[in-house]
Amino acid sequence: MNALLSHLSQIMDNILIRMTDFQTRLQEEREATHPDNRVSSANLIDYLAFRADDLTPLQEKLASIGLSSLGRSEAAIRAQIHRVKTLIDGLNGIQPDIDDLLLDNPVQTGQRNLAINTAKLFGAPPEDQATRIMVTLPTHAANNPELVTTFMQAGMNVARINCAHDTPEIWRAIASTVREVSTSLHLPCQIFMDLAGPKLRTGPMPEGFRIARIKPMRDVRGRVVNTARVLFYLEGSRPPASGDAIQIPLSTPLDGLPPIQRITVTDTRDRHREMTVLSQDSDFLLVSVPATVYLETGQTLTLHGHSRHLTVEVGRLPAREGYLTLQTGSRLRLLRHQETARPERLAPDGSRLSPAEVACSLPEAIDATEIGHTVKLDDGKFTAVVLDRDESGLLLEITDTPPGGGKLRAEKGINFPDTEIPLVGLTQKDQQDLDTVCEIADSVGLSFVNTVEDVLALQAALSERNGGHLGLVLKIETRRAYQNLPYLLLTALRSEKVGVMIARGDLGVEVGWRRMASLQDEILWVCAAAHIPTIWATQVLETMAKTGQPTRSEITDAAVSQRAECVMLNKGPFMARAIRMLNRVLKTMESRQYKKSPRLPALYSAPEKSQSSEAVLAAKPVTLADPVI
Repeated sequence: MNALLSHLSQIMDNILIRMTDFQTRLQEEREATHPDNRVSSANLIDYLAFRADDLTPLQEKLASIGLSSLGRSEAAIRAQIHRVKTLIDGLNGIQPDIDDLLLDNPVQTGQRNLAINTAKLFGAPPEDQATRIMVTLPTHAANNPELVTTFMQAGMNVARINCAHDTPEIWRAIASTVREVSTSLHLPCQIFMDLAGPKLRTGPMPEGFRIARIKPMRDVRGRVVNTARVLFYLEGSRPPASGDAIQIPLSTPLDGLPPIQRITVTDTRDRHREMTVLSQDSDFLLVSVPATVYLETGQTLTLHGHSRHLTVEVGRLPAREGYLTLQTGSRLRLLRHQETARPERLAPDGSRLSPAEVACSLPEAIDATEIGHTVKLDDGKFTAVVLDRDESGLLLEITDTPPGGGKLRAEKGINFPDTEIPLVGLTQKDQQDLDTVCEIADSVGLSFVNTVEDVLALQAALSERNGGHLGLVLKIETRRAYQNLPYLLLTALRSEKVGVMIARGDLGVEVGWRRMASLQDEILWVCAAAHIPTIWATQVLETMAKTGQPTRSEITDAAVSQRAECVMLNKGPFMARAIRMLNRVLKTMESRQYKKSPRLPALYSAPEKSQSSEAVLAAKPVTLADPVI
């Protein structure tokens, strides 16, 4: 017998022994899963045993003798190990049972299980593609069937409602609109609702200045190519339709004004500006603005008529969003109480008198954090280290910012990658929101899941509300969730319909962007072994949704997202265009790849027969009926 083949056969036996050991150790967890998920949980446990060691040397040896390297066998790993071992033994002189090898393809069986589970969670697949598209619906979708119709016709299969925003009344209106449009178009569309969870966010900011900036369009040389337009109207009245004009209230009535030709003002920067009146009515003045002007509440404007000049004041403008300006080296106190933020105070000589302050929405995070721990703010835009702590909170030093510094605003995420925070899986708000979720949704997302107890709490809460029929989606967005993923999945499989969202934004901040690519691969592998569909989320075609044009890297990301069973798009004014683009990319990729397995359609760059050499023209096409040599 060949020594290499005997060695490989022994390795296969050892893997099978370890699989049996894992099955014994996790028998209780496996038997607690839903009856429909027993095969999936068993395969997940086998896969965990299989991946307990570095298998790279084994893969290289298997590939060197022309056998499967087991790199795409997640869906039915034990059966594939048996098949490879049978082939190894056959090469080593032991007669294999060829009929057993040809009878069934276990990987295809596993893939069918995944397809069935995907259909349970997201509904029947579209006719021409398997990957679903999930779209986060904005507030105005509540009473806008035209918008929802556009999204569905573009390719939306799942409508997402984020419970961190809006109210149950708005959620019900959105769900009702989705159901009505789905029925009228005969296009299935599931409703997925995201629980807010214990998201750590920055607290309230001081109110910003009440300023409006009016800016004409300029070319690359700075010349005005299109003047800006402003519609002045009486404060408190309803302004007329103004097209692209910026609406500015005035505290002075316009009724009875003499004809006005122009308006002059010295703006907030002490710049003198002149505006030309285009049209005038008793309710408004429409003017043309040829140069940038900044106006604030109470600003005095001079109206120039034929025979006299009048002065009016700008009415109450919306307050700009307040923010803190942070640079590398800035000090920031993270407060445990919900107080309004304060900027850093500096002495005339530039020395620091007191640090900037901002509240943290979860005081428990401050209690659990130690000196030296890292804190990330605004999805990793700012990195800080804890210098000190006291009863009021944590003193941070900003160690990394965007070039030149940046602005920290209210309601921005805070991450503590070094800290184990005693988060509660279901907040009081989540418990209240579940009443509405169970009433109108098809599936629910558990945000910031960390432990098995979090999953059990949601399953119990759904059971209490007769919501056991809902699909349960685990959002993997923390380091602890990633580390506990196998146990989270085994617990989630107690529910009939299960999914996983790869929330790449928060997860990337927690684990570091350099590890994100490998982590999302691992999540895909483990979920494939459990026959659990995945949702590829965060910033997919984000630039296109916001501006109408995608970046090249976004298209590549969208192509890779086809490895998941569902891809999520967030909000944006050009969302319909982004949905159509994603639809085209997914359809193209489905003909070329399944999960990690490349398909082999004809190359776009392959020579056509009319351009081929005589040898190519004479070649006989290969079909499945041809004998395999």
